[in-house]
Amino acid sequence: MGHSHDPVQRPRGYVWSPHRDPEREQATLRVALGGLAAVAYGAFAWFDPSPAATACFRVLAFYLVYGVASRVIIGGMPRHSDVRLAITTIADQALLALILAAGGPLALPMLWAIFLFLIGAGGRYGKRTLALSCVTALAGIVALSMLQPWWRLNRPAALGIGLSVLAASVYLSVLIGRLGSANRDLALRAGTDPLTGLSNRYALEQTIGRAVTAISTGQEGATALLLIDLDGFKEVNDTYGHEVGDVVLRTFADSLLRRVRTTDTVARLGGDEFVVLARHVTGSHAVHTVANGIHAVLAEMTSVQDRVVNVSASIGACLISPDLKPIYTDIAVLMRAADRAMYRAKALGKGRTVFAEGADFEPS
Repeated sequence: MGHSHDPVQRPRGYVWSPHRDPEREQATLRVALGGLAAVAYGAFAWFDPSPAATACFRVLAFYLVYGVASRVIIGGMPRHSDVRLAITTIADQALLALILAAGGPLALPMLWAIFLFLIGAGGRYGKRTLALSCVTALAGIVALSMLQPWWRLNRPAALGIGLSVLAASVYLSVLIGRLGSANRDLALRAGTDPLTGLSNRYALEQTIGRAVTAISTGQEGATALLLIDLDGFKEVNDTYGHEVGDVVLRTFADSLLRRVRTTDTVARLGGDEFVVLARHVTGSHAVHTVANGIHAVLAEMTSVQDRVVNVSASIGACLISPDLKPIYTDIAVLMRAADRAMYRAKALGKGRTVFAEGADFEPS
């Protein structure tokens, strides 16, 4: 069966960086810039009171309250929500249009925010959110040119701004597509073992982290971590040389990929150590089935490049289940437990599988 290679992943649609929380970052920026604009127009309304200045200040004060509320909601409900993202994207541009309507020519300095919202929407979330922000901005400009007195008298300016918004959105969309492709290529390379093409240790740890999160939140059942150490591989290297040893590793990796399920992840930690992360297992019997498949792969691999090889596996298995104590779901703890079980398997002889026990999760 095929294997779904699981490279390093970033938050959904996030173009710029995989290590930040885009919604929280956006909400914080909303509060900071909205606050600065409200202070600026508040000072203007204080020193030169006019209906337009007062109206601008009031709408900006409302926008600041909205920004604070969005920051609190995102902080209390950190899981990504497409509905929440759509609402805040529309609200940003709609409230900006309301500011422009309230202030007329006095609010024109706020036009820069249209493009800031476009860049933020596209850069943080990708093309769909950029399109939503663009459509909302264009709808606001059309409404202004039809309903607001100053904008009705300056419809050519409104047309120019609308075309600028559209052109900027198209250009941003092209850049985002190119940047997204480059980032995906870099992430794939960073998470891939160069010899076998499997996931490397870094990509594996990312996958384990996502699996642990899914299990702890009840989205998935148990997952098994099987740490594989090849018995007899050193003899292959000593007898035939490292080039043949590399062929053995690649052959084993390819055969293992065909054996596991599409939901499983196969990784090489380095040397002759491999890992299979088997998702959605129903218990120890299912884990033994996966381990027996690994042993079968090696039993069938009797020769490489017309050279006789005799390689088996010592496997340490660690079951990650919903009832596992939170302290034992740390990636380093799980890897250490599987490693200890693997060494016990090796001590029993070649071709054995041993499950991690309670003591294996404890510090040395």
